Amino acid sequence: MPHRLIARPSSTRRKQSGAVLVVSLLLLLVMTLLALGVSHSTQMQERMAGNERDRELALQSAEATLRAAEELLIATHTLATCAAAASTCEAYERGVLPAKIPHGDDTWWTNWGREYDEDLGKIAKTPEFIIEHVSEASDTLSVGSSYLNVVRDFHRTTARSTGMTDSARVVLQTTHSRVSFE
Repeated sequence: MPHRLIARPSSTRRKQSGAVLVVSLLLLLVMTLLALGVSHSTQMQERMAGNERDRELALQSAEATLRAAEELLIATHTLATCAAAASTCEAYERGVLPAKIPHGDDTWWTNWGREYDEDLGKIAKTPEFIIEHVSEASDTLSVGSSYLNVVRDFHRTTARSTGMTDSARVVLQTTHSRVSFE
């Protein structure tokens, strides 16, 4: 008669209590938490990079606007083309602009500013600038043994621009001096 093997429950099987399952679940939990942390960090870095790009675009637009305003000032030698309305130009020449320009006040910029007319790509608003007459100063230049009387005319140019969103705003300002001979 052939031997039959009867499977008997081993004593080691009875003693197992699912330790491998618990350890596996704990490792899976740790890996999930790490993946979530990396995902959150990546999303934050993407937002930061987008904001930096937006600010850089606003800065470049403001610089282009400022340079165009400076070229306008140099080319015209007058403030006759400083803004759309003649009364605004007269106000510039009389120096009645407020001492502190309200950089965030859109109504003020609409009334006093001049739009930069070049296409700068995908920016939220057209950049604007103003040119202010600050002061005049008489001076004397020596050329060899002779002297020339000159007048230095000081102007301050302010440019404001946004990036792809209106939340990124940049305001730049420069001061120029032009010399005219008497």
